[in-house]
Amino acid sequence: MNNYFDMNDVEQLIIDKLTGQIGEEDDVRLSVLIDRHQEVEQLWQQMQQVFAMRKAVSFDQSFNVEDAWLALQQKVNIPEPIAEPVTDTVAIPIRNTSTNWLRYGIAAAVAGIVMVSLYFLIDYNRNQLTASKSIQIKLANGSIVQASAQDSLAGWMRNVRDANIDPGAWNTLTVPAGKHYTFQLADGSKIWMNAVSELRFPLLFTQPERHVELKGEAYFKVAHQASQPFTVQVNGLTIKALGTEFNIKSYHKESTYISLVNGSVSVENAKGERIILMPGEGLVVDNRNSPLRKEKFDETMVLSWMQGLYFFRNEKLQQISVVAERWFDIAIQVKDPALADLHFSGALDRNKPVSHFFNMLASSGDIRYEIKDSKVVISRN
Repeated sequence: MNNYFDMNDVEQLIIDKLTGQIGEEDDVRLSVLIDRHQEVEQLWQQMQQVFAMRKAVSFDQSFNVEDAWLALQQKVNIPEPIAEPVTDTVAIPIRNTSTNWLRYGIAAAVAGIVMVSLYFLIDYNRNQLTASKSIQIKLANGSIVQASAQDSLAGWMRNVRDANIDPGAWNTLTVPAGKHYTFQLADGSKIWMNAVSELRFPLLFTQPERHVELKGEAYFKVAHQASQPFTVQVNGLTIKALGTEFNIKSYHKESTYISLVNGSVSVENAKGERIILMPGEGLVVDNRNSPLRKEKFDETMVLSWMQGLYFFRNEKLQQISVVAERWFDIAIQVKDPALADLHFSGALDRNKPVSHFFNMLASSGDIRYEIKDSKVVISRN
């Protein structure tokens, strides 16, 4: 085979391959190019990752994947002027048509723009990174129930019915770093818990209101009961709903975000200030003394964590590291403060190998990493 090849031609072959439109002869030709030319192999690997991320954005049968992906492209990938040099910004370039976004992803790789996704696997190299922690439910009588991501509240409730527990007393569910948990309350409400989160709840709702307390992040799908409102207490706020779906994010020393997907909720702070949210509206509170601030939110960006994805747009490495530590129960140290301020856009996927992220991060040329004493240390190359 002639050693000369047209990169534009290679790009189209890759697009045809990924979209299932490649012919048998072209398929063989592309395979040979990948085998013989390292630059073609690199492009092939990078564009597989772009294409895989596109297919990964799916929450449930009612979620329109194509619309969500288009919205995500607009939110994450449209370049905007920033203070840092472009080489410090990780981006996934796009175009309007269904295959041009893929072509421009390849073009970005040719130009040396690195698309970095934080790929981690919870159990990967666990003995080097940290000891595994378990999901626990501390019952009102002080006993501890160990749980797994596959358990349901109804399942383990059967095991404690004979215990001497007040059904209206508080129990505490704790989801540690590196874990997530989904379960159903006694009233039929379903809750998705993110890592490093805590929920206080009764076994049965015996009061006029169905009341729970949250620290961290959770998605609530509240069962409709008009005679018994559902309330969530979080960071000095009270969220009241009847039958609705909403996400709450409220980690220690971070702002509180409430995002309404369906129905309506009222949010009230300790000062008596009250706001009604409608679908597509969110509320942001910087701290307990801050006023309530309503704003629109992007559902794909906010809810992607439920599928193990965290999309970040022009965020600092320091903030991305905080999320990575929370999701994967690892310690990350960024030694150079200047590196911590670098901005990146991309996606964190907790279902991918940890080595993938660090290797791609190091491929920028200015960053290197090493694992020391159960800690990932990122430094300047």
